[in-house]
Amino acid sequence: MTSTTKDTEAKEDKRLYDGKQVVRVETQYKKADLYNIGVEMKDRKGTGNYDIERREFNYEYVSLTQNNLYQEVKKKLKDRKIEYLNRPNTNQLNGVTFTSGPEFFQALGMEFIDSGRTYHTGDKKGQAVMIPVIKSKEDIPNAVTYFFDSCMEFLKDYVGEENILLSQIHYDEDTPHLQAYFIPVVNKVKRKCFVKDKNGNVVKEKTTNKKGMTTITPQLLRDDKGKIVYEEVEGNFLNCDQFWKDRGGKISFHQMQNDFNKFITEKGFNLYRGDIGSNKENQTKLDYDIAEKKAELEELNKEKENTLMIIENSKNGLKNIENNDSNKELLNPVKRKFGGYKDDDVLRFIKYTRGLEHKIIISSTDNTNKDIEINKLTEENKTFKNNKELLKRNEIIKEQKSTIQAQKEEISKLSELVEILNNNIESLKSKLETEVNKWKNLFQKMCKAIDKVLKRDKPKEKLEDYEDIADAINHGYYGKNNKNKDDFEIER
Repeated sequence: MTSTTKDTEAKEDKRLYDGKQVVRVETQYKKADLYNIGVEMKDRKGTGNYDIERREFNYEYVSLTQNNLYQEVKKKLKDRKIEYLNRPNTNQLNGVTFTSGPEFFQALGMEFIDSGRTYHTGDKKGQAVMIPVIKSKEDIPNAVTYFFDSCMEFLKDYVGEENILLSQIHYDEDTPHLQAYFIPVVNKVKRKCFVKDKNGNVVKEKTTNKKGMTTITPQLLRDDKGKIVYEEVEGNFLNCDQFWKDRGGKISFHQMQNDFNKFITEKGFNLYRGDIGSNKENQTKLDYDIAEKKAELEELNKEKENTLMIIENSKNGLKNIENNDSNKELLNPVKRKFGGYKDDDVLRFIKYTRGLEHKIIISSTDNTNKDIEINKLTEENKTFKNNKELLKRNEIIKEQKSTIQAQKEEISKLSELVEILNNNIESLKSKLETEVNKWKNLFQKMCKAIDKVLKRDKPKEKLEDYEDIADAINHGYYGKNNKNKDDFEIER
């Protein structure tokens, strides 16, 4: 079978589906990214083509409980006692988007109209951008709602419902989609082992880095082949690498696409999985928007160059006519014809040329606006990746490095002291528990003896009954005017 035949069959197979499956995953969100993500989700401010009239129909599965996403992540990690490396380059959050093309949602009964814009990149380059028509809740078919409910069900099972911090359906952009963010938490991690002395303390050694600086670091434990020894530790850990390793490692995203397609097909939806084995790079929404704007600008520049060329050719043609004495009558309205051209034709030609000049001015303005928009998107992208306030804070942290090192050493000493105190506390607790049990057993024996002396068939249920007898004996009331009583209360 030739490659052409395979391509034809693949295209024919795609026609059997209602749409193409789209599952985008982003794993590189750092602490500096969290605030801007929250603003985009909560206030709908970012790079999307947001429609304020459709915004009221957005739906939220999981809402923020804090003022912003940064605080939400911080509180979740603290409340669940999740261990993590609090560094600027730590991947604290993952994002995922579930959607398809307009044709899929149209197959589910949703109405779409032409936006007046076209795609500038991708498989749909040159085609019209279609947007949904939503004026009321009734314009959102139950099948569409069920699709997103199914996507949410898959996500809960795949990443853990307790790890999802924010999840929304967006109907206010070009294509409806489910957008969610979660923390990549695992219950097992592998940690490096270190050499310890006979007292259990970590052995430290001097090492020299590439810059020639000597530092004291813990000595790594290695096996007989010189490889670092790791141990498996259980608990709650924020670890993006391990999270995706547990789901397939290098093929984790590929496997996720397969799992989702199987799941959504069983729910009754007919989505094309895509070319299995394809090495297409996972593109973020922001990268896609920038690529679209750049492609649009490139098309406008080409149109501008073509228009300038037409204008230049037109001007040169008119100049040649004006410089030729025999052709000057062409521009004289008294003369009706010259070389088959009427004066109205020439005037219309001049008017057309002026129209082109007007068009190039408009085109230049459009290009300038596109340049401004791309620069804005690029700056947003930089801001999105590098929050200035947090970077400033990181610089302060670097300046205080020596102080922190001294504090760490002090904390280490305090930790040892705390460990000793904890051991002493455990010993005291054990002794106390032994004493309590001794007195408890003695009390039970005394109560049993009292019941036996008083010839009770059943022991009393209340502690006060035995306290009254004890008080009566201690105060000399026992056996006094109460021989026929079974309850030895103190007589006043």
